[in-house]
Amino acid sequence: MKYINILILLLIFSCSNDKTISNNEKKIIKDIDTLKFSYNGFNNGLRLDLLSDGSFISENYLFGCTGGGERKKVFGTYKMDSVNLKLVPEKIEYTEYPIDMESKPKTINITYGIDSLKIKTEFQIFNWENKKYLLSDFYDYGWSLDKENDYIRFANYLNSGFEPKSSGRYLVTETKDTIRTEFDLKQIPEKWQDYFLKEPVSAKIKKIKKITDPYDEENISWQIELDKGIKDRMNNRLTLETKDGEFFIEIDSVLTNNSFGITYMYDFSPKKFPIGTELRTIWK
Repeated sequence: MKYINILILLLIFSCSNDKTISNNEKKIIKDIDTLKFSYNGFNNGLRLDLLSDGSFISENYLFGCTGGGERKKVFGTYKMDSVNLKLVPEKIEYTEYPIDMESKPKTINITYGIDSLKIKTEFQIFNWENKKYLLSDFYDYGWSLDKENDYIRFANYLNSGFEPKSSGRYLVTETKDTIRTEFDLKQIPEKWQDYFLKEPVSAKIKKIKKITDPYDEENISWQIELDKGIKDRMNNRLTLETKDGEFFIEIDSVLTNNSFGITYMYDFSPKKFPIGTELRTIWK
């Protein structure tokens, strides 16, 4: 049912968008070359279109699983060179989708400037393999319990071996390049380089603790303690897995010499993954 709701919301937006853009405007947009950056997550996403006439369209959307959501579009101009992008916002189109599916979405158009609707405006541009990235050092809240920005999230994906095949919540576009190369840390500003691991982290399971929900005995989780901590460059943004990929753990707390994570795998057992089992951020 939730997927039907999401589809209906997207169809509603599509229909309303067609009503607000004239045929002449559609033709103009179609005729202008556009460089598109995006991120697509579950029920949320980002998109930035840089038009060759010097204007941009920034879009940020978020939908609930059972209905409701919002879509924010910001319009303006931009300046870009080979390493930097600066957006100059001018107008905002904000659409709110009600939880009640029978009600119509509400759209307002306002001049840019309201704090709650502000966007990132300054980005670093760099390339790696078949991707071009836009990263901002602006701290955006609401997507993590930790203080994060694009550099920290990118480091998290790179450290855990997801990049460049899979990207996190930052703006990316694919290029024609397909050459396999090592990531050049020098591309990252020095103040953010400490978030990046120069070598993969390896750790072994030190202790395993079974946790049973007192109100539901069938609801079982396992706390995993690993034998590496802060002094080994472990942090609470890393994901480690076994060599066969059958078990992984996301680190949620770190001490000097050890670290912890919780797994909810229904088939986890200390016999299958005993004390001494090795996990790594990346297996080469």
